[in-house]
Amino acid sequence: MAGPYCAWRSCDGVTGVNVSRIRRLLALALAVLASLPVAARAEWREASSPNFLVYGDQSESQTREFTDMLERYRSAMLYIYNLPPEVTSPSNRLTVFVVRDDAQVRKLLGTGSRFVSGFYQSRAGGSVAFVPRVNDDSQSDRVSDGERLLLHEYAHHFMFSVFSGSPPMWMTEGFAEFYASAKFESGGAVGLGLPADHRVAELELAQEVPIDMLLSTRKYRENTSKRYDSFYGRSWLLFHYLTFSDERAGQMADYLRRLDAGEGEEAAAVNAFGDLDVLDKELAAYKKRRRMTYLRLGPERITSAAITIRTLNKGEAAILPVMMRSRRGVNDEQAKIVVEEARQAAAPYADDPFVQTALAEAEFDAGNTAEALAAADRALARDPRAMNALIQKMYALFRQAEQGDARLWPKVRAAVAAANRVENDNPLPLSYFYRTYAAEGRTPPPVAIQGLERALALAPYDIGLRMTLAQYQIGSGQKERAQRTLAPLINHPHNTRLAETARALIEGRVPPAAKEDEDDTAS
Repeated sequence: MAGPYCAWRSCDGVTGVNVSRIRRLLALALAVLASLPVAARAEWREASSPNFLVYGDQSESQTREFTDMLERYRSAMLYIYNLPPEVTSPSNRLTVFVVRDDAQVRKLLGTGSRFVSGFYQSRAGGSVAFVPRVNDDSQSDRVSDGERLLLHEYAHHFMFSVFSGSPPMWMTEGFAEFYASAKFESGGAVGLGLPADHRVAELELAQEVPIDMLLSTRKYRENTSKRYDSFYGRSWLLFHYLTFSDERAGQMADYLRRLDAGEGEEAAAVNAFGDLDVLDKELAAYKKRRRMTYLRLGPERITSAAITIRTLNKGEAAILPVMMRSRRGVNDEQAKIVVEEARQAAAPYADDPFVQTALAEAEFDAGNTAEALAAADRALARDPRAMNALIQKMYALFRQAEQGDARLWPKVRAAVAAANRVENDNPLPLSYFYRTYAAEGRTPPPVAIQGLERALALAPYDIGLRMTLAQYQIGSGQKERAQRTLAPLINHPHNTRLAETARALIEGRVPPAAKEDEDDTAS
């Protein structure tokens, strides 16, 4: 197998790279840790594939091509790490909204989004991403800024799914940057680990992060300034260098073994990489190279996925802008506005399950529990197996029981069971079965604990599930299991308060006061 050797800044030549060797090294390393009302367009489309659900404000061919890119990306990463293609529960697929342009993305994100070109939110049974359309005149097989952000965050998803422990922050971001710098050839081949062109200016002009800070999450967080620095660029550069360097082959796997054995980030770095000043000089020289290797996987190594495209009907197209705002998340004030728009859009479509489910979500967000339950029931009257409607009914009944009507708990569990029968691998019913006992003040039976553990296995990126399971484990005296459950949060790349909370729980301290932190990843 051979792959091209791409110019770092000019792509002016090719040479060979042994993909099998790199694949073995990467697999070895991995194994070690084992407010927006939008006028409805006439041609909103839904693309459904095994692992993604895409709503595109674009042509059928563009929607299909975008969805195929996501499936190919996932297949390529599974191939690199020699992992089997697991089945994704239909309602646990990543939902992507492809909107008109960057401005529309920024309106959805809201405050503080001046330069954002896409954003992503992860949660069990409802992970969503918002990206702009790619211009029709684009001839490049490299991804757009919004697509690259999505691939970056999906790489975090992938890492959570297959890594245990808590990789250092540089590795978490270096891993995601490495894979997000991708290309998708028209013939079916996928390129991974291409030069991160979008980090060139950062590496040249931003405040440099010293090598000892880069390799220590603690030092970086304690000493980083408010100035924009080169952390992401340097993390990508180090991951790329350790992946392809012949002289340092196997060092990344050794580094991860040492971390797993408890050596600590700083000691593991010195013991695995040697003199860090030497490594720093090598990185400086590597950054100046005119060409850099990347992995090219031919189409024969990429598993194709069936994609079904359909055009949304009038009711679905009318409610979709409301659904996007609900999925984005609303505060109390926004919820009041959204629910009024949802009612107006849904009024002509009382018998449309898609529309009524979206209305149920908007009513629930606005605190109108009875109205949410009524809308969910209308959806289920037309389609008893409408999973999202079953989930909304479960939410509404849970809230009613939690707010004081204890007689409803058997009814809540019946709703949970109904949803589980439709999709037994959907993490939400599995986790809510446990939550019904916790909220009622009863000891959860073993089957409820098993359901919560299974839910986290299906959605390892969901922070709430992870914290819920860890708190149960701590409360039941399972400290070591709680430590393993919380470990991936200790070096969380985007939420420092969450990392502090995880450390406090592991150490038996009172967690810091709750405070809203970054919930989204945007770029």
